[in-house]
Amino acid sequence: MHQSGHRNLPTYMNRERLDDLAEAWSESRLTLSEAAELSSMLRTSPEARARFLDSARLVGELHIALDEINMDKAANKAVAPRVHSERFSHVTMLLAFGLLFVSLGWLLSARADYPEIRPLGINDGGFDIIRGHLPEGFPTETFTWGGDPSEIITTTDHNHVLRFLEAAGEPNIPNSPSQSCDVFQIIDLKSVKKSLATSSEAYVELQANVLDGRIKRGKAVRFIAKVYVFEGSPHEIIKNWPPQPDQVLASGAQFYVSSGLKPREWKTISTRCVLPPTAGYMVIQIGAGSAGKPGEPSPTLGEQFADDIRLTMHTRQSKTEVAVR
Repeated sequence: MHQSGHRNLPTYMNRERLDDLAEAWSESRLTLSEAAELSSMLRTSPEARARFLDSARLVGELHIALDEINMDKAANKAVAPRVHSERFSHVTMLLAFGLLFVSLGWLLSARADYPEIRPLGINDGGFDIIRGHLPEGFPTETFTWGGDPSEIITTTDHNHVLRFLEAAGEPNIPNSPSQSCDVFQIIDLKSVKKSLATSSEAYVELQANVLDGRIKRGKAVRFIAKVYVFEGSPHEIIKNWPPQPDQVLASGAQFYVSSGLKPREWKTISTRCVLPPTAGYMVIQIGAGSAGKPGEPSPTLGEQFADDIRLTMHTRQSKTEVAVR
């Protein structure tokens, strides 16, 4: 990273040390003490600032940050830190001003966490596309609904909702009890693998609105919203559902039990599940069935509904940034 054309740096300035710190900055691995050291160099030495800019150019760290704040006629390029977000943060925009107006001074911030929230690609979570009965059996493709006997109906206020029709046993387990009516969707995480690999933490949140439409009190029905997380390819689970316990990387579930009497009262159930960096795909499950002991058959269904299935990923990214005051 050594460059010719600069005057000799002052005796207190170590070129190699400056280059090492610049490289650490470009790779987002500055420690707090190193950030303070580089900050001091850049505040006190014009030569250090010039050399730092040259180093940034060499590793492709120049971005036209002022475009983000609608200053298209800016004549100079500003150094922006390497970030893993599509938009520059407020701190980065300040940096753009700081390099154009060096008199503002330099300050390197310590590593900070940035929360990010994004919806995941659940298909037809509002049941507005599918008509009639859902495909029976566990889904054979990603991002499609499938499961036990259920159908999409139109309510009196013209909303489309999922209606649970009949509980069923596990197709791959002979003589298994008909405990619940469940629908599933396989979610491929390929599009968020990079975000998972670079985040300090990540989890997914599943939400579903459910309704017990029985006017009279009846046998308790349990609604469920559940997330399963797996490694590998989603094609591995299609012929092997339900999974063995050691196949599940992580899971989360939430329940709501109803005995009827509130036919117009929708309830939102929500569950969260950790997303490890090695997660490859998920299975979401929405169902209604027995609220009794394991193996107890489900009550008669047909007046139980679900709608507005939502899936959101929450991550926290750790970044080191250069900013100015």
